[in-house]
Amino acid sequence: MISLLSKWPFNSAGNFLLPWLLLGYAASVAAIEKEREFQIGIAKIDITPAYPIRLTGYASRKTESEGVEQKLWAKALAIGGDREGAVVLLTVDNCGVCANVTEEVAARLKKKTGIARERFAVCSSHTHTGPCIVGFAPNIFAMAIPDDQLATIARYTTELTDKLEQVALAALKDRRPGKLAWGQTTAGFAANRRTAGGPTDHAVPVLRATDRNGVLRAIVANYACHCTTLGGEFNQLCPDWAGFAQLELERAHPGAVALVTIGCGADANPQPRGGADFGLAFSQQHGQSLATQVSALLTQPLTPLREKPICRTKRIELPFQPHFTREQWEQRATNSAIVGYHAQKYLVRLDRGEKLPATLPYLVQTWTFGDGLAMVFLCGEVVVDYSLRLKREFDAQRLWINAYANDVPCYIPSKRILREGGYEAESSLWYYDRPQQLAPETEDLIVRTVHELLPKKFEADQSRSEFPPPKSPTEALASIRTKPGLEVELVVAEPLIVDPVAIDWGADGRLWVVEMRDY
Repeated sequence: MISLLSKWPFNSAGNFLLPWLLLGYAASVAAIEKEREFQIGIAKIDITPAYPIRLTGYASRKTESEGVEQKLWAKALAIGGDREGAVVLLTVDNCGVCANVTEEVAARLKKKTGIARERFAVCSSHTHTGPCIVGFAPNIFAMAIPDDQLATIARYTTELTDKLEQVALAALKDRRPGKLAWGQTTAGFAANRRTAGGPTDHAVPVLRATDRNGVLRAIVANYACHCTTLGGEFNQLCPDWAGFAQLELERAHPGAVALVTIGCGADANPQPRGGADFGLAFSQQHGQSLATQVSALLTQPLTPLREKPICRTKRIELPFQPHFTREQWEQRATNSAIVGYHAQKYLVRLDRGEKLPATLPYLVQTWTFGDGLAMVFLCGEVVVDYSLRLKREFDAQRLWINAYANDVPCYIPSKRILREGGYEAESSLWYYDRPQQLAPETEDLIVRTVHELLPKKFEADQSRSEFPPPKSPTEALASIRTKPGLEVELVVAEPLIVDPVAIDWGADGRLWVVEMRDY
């Protein structure tokens, strides 16, 4: 309960109470602020290759890159001290950082700093104008890559792995006392690319990190949309809208580092998009749009995070549908483009006597900050149905879903999309060199695992209980929404007001609060 007083308060004897109230309130706030301190470190590193390299994301590109439109970055946010164990979030301007890189960096950090695997996460921006790296969508060009270009890709992958380790260590070294708070806004440029007017998730969760004096140090924002504003004809290094959003946020907030993660937007494209003449302008427009929404949110009260994150992971196996027979492989191998190239590679494997995998390894990761926020990290190109379902089954006001996290093994279709078919359900799997489509139980397996990892208090039924958990004064203040021109100020709160049971306005405009101190 928040008590709001419009004028100066007096007790029943007419004595002026405000100094005592403010002194008590200041002490109460000071205690709350102390509880909210985290050790926070920020770092960024330039990961733009200094040489031409094949860009990934489109099969139509046949040559190495032709210059740099905007630099690419890897950024790190470290939260927590050594005693309780820090967490490290990396964001990378790349189409897909896969498990071979993520797990190598995680192993190095574990050896050098002791950080457990579940406390480390890597999120790719999924820009389609970033360098190829080893492990991501090996069939993306539907043809063999020349040996000299493969050597360049291997070189860059090694350099990127080293730089991800460096930026994580730099963030850990940079740690100093600060505060975390978060909130949500929206952005409207994502559109369902399968069906006009189809489902999308326009939510933009935002995490704010400040120093202990309130100076902004880092902004993390998330949006569920492909980074495909620039079409396949664009052959320069560029982070697309996610990179432009980061650039605009850092310009608007000098000294702060902006990080962007991608939500369940595998079936969402930015609109408008593409075109040799306008793709870059659209990309900048979308980045500016997101940055504007985030900056506006930062001017509002946000929900403070009070407790250190609890981190969990679980590795599961997603079954593939029944494999093709040898005869089916041979028939497919006669097709042109990706279907034939994919089948030809699998016939070579069969001829070597290899056993084709029956399942796809899959990691689910969660970070929970007390009762205030649950972050979910899902591997792969996850379609919007997962976000919409998880936000029905959990409290959407306390849930943040990152896709393209830790690994990008392929598209992760929902039951609905598997029934409908199409690129996300089927042909995309051939570019990722998977032997078959994923089985219909994929969605339930992933959602069930999220339920296992997240505490029950985040489930939707819990959040809609008759007696929801109480909010702190700051959290309650951040939850109040007013009409334009109106403001709400916190004057006094429990425990300074004890068991408030009623309020009323006096004829003089003062607000009177009735307390029940005993039965």
